[in-house]
Amino acid sequence: MNSNATPPGIPVSAVVIGVDDLDASLKFYAGTLGLEVAESSTWSGPDFERYWQLPAGACARCAFLGHGADPVGRIQLLQFNATKRKRVRPPDIRRAVGLFNLNIYASDIRSDYQRISAQGFRFWSEPAHNKFGPVVGETMEASFDAPDGVVINLIQLLTEDPKTVIGRIVSFVSRYGRTSTGFTSVVTTAHTVADMERALAFYYGPLHMTLFIESVLQGAETNRALSLPAEAKTRSVIVQGEHEYGKIALASAMNYELPSLTADAVPPNIGYLAQSFQVPDLQETAKACAAVGAATFSGPVEIDLPGRVRCAAMIVHTNGSGALQELFQQL
Repeated sequence: MNSNATPPGIPVSAVVIGVDDLDASLKFYAGTLGLEVAESSTWSGPDFERYWQLPAGACARCAFLGHGADPVGRIQLLQFNATKRKRVRPPDIRRAVGLFNLNIYASDIRSDYQRISAQGFRFWSEPAHNKFGPVVGETMEASFDAPDGVVINLIQLLTEDPKTVIGRIVSFVSRYGRTSTGFTSVVTTAHTVADMERALAFYYGPLHMTLFIESVLQGAETNRALSLPAEAKTRSVIVQGEHEYGKIALASAMNYELPSLTADAVPPNIGYLAQSFQVPDLQETAKACAAVGAATFSGPVEIDLPGRVRCAAMIVHTNGSGALQELFQQL
C-alpha cells in the first residue's frame, strides 16, 4: 500500500442514546423500525464508571441494534441507573448546537406517518415533498419526536434515475435491503455546530471523512420546514466515510443564534449523547485528535464495549460544538 495514499473515510459506526425506559425504547427501535438486537446486557464496573465519568456503583442496561452486514449506522441504547437524570433536549427546542437528529430511509412515508402517529409520536408536520434539482433528485420527508427526546427524520427517496444522487442511493438501498418493517439503519445524523471550520477539522482530520455536498439553506419555505426564522441562513455541509450510511449533516447558523445542548448531553442523562466511530489505529487517531485540539473526555483504555467485544477506546469532545465522540479500535 502506498504510504501517501489518503486513508479511507470513517462513517458513523453507532449513535449512543441515553434512554428513560429501555423496554419502551426497544419497542420503538426494534418493534416499529425493525432494527435487530445484536446484544442485550448490563454494563457496570470501574472501567464503565471511568469511561463515562460516573460515580461508583453506576451501571446501565444496554441494547445494541443494527441492520445489514456492515458496522455502520447502528444504535446503542443505555438506561443508566442514576436517580437524577434530565432530558438533553426540551420538547420545545427544534434547533440547537449539538448532536440533534437521526435520518432513516422509509419505504412508504405516508403509511409510516399514519402508523407512527397512531402510536402516540408527534410529527412536526405532514410529509413534505422536497425538490433538490435535476442533479440530486426528490424526496418526501417528515420529522417527529421519537422516544427520549431524540428527533428522527424519515426520508422516502422518490427519484429512481441512476444519473441522480438520490437515484444512486435508491439503487444501493435496493441491493442492501431494509428491515422487516421497511426502514434502514441510520443513514445520516445531524450535528449542529457553533464553529463549522473547527468541526470540519475534526471530521476531515482524525476521521478522514470527505465532502458529500455543501449548500446554504435559506428561504421562507425551507426555514418553515427547519423550524427557523423566515430570514435565517444556515450553512449545511454533509460529510461521508467509505459507506452509503453513517454520513453526518453538519449545520451552522449564519445570521441567527441557537441554544446549545452539549452541556447536558452526557451520561446519565436521557437523549442523544454521542457518535461512535471504529478506527483502524486508536493511537494514531488519538494523536490526530490532539493535533486538531479535540479535548479528551476519557481514555484511551481497553474496555469491553456492547456489541463490539474487547476494544481500545476513548471519548473526545468535538471541535466546534463540544459534542461527545467515541473512538474505538477492536482488539
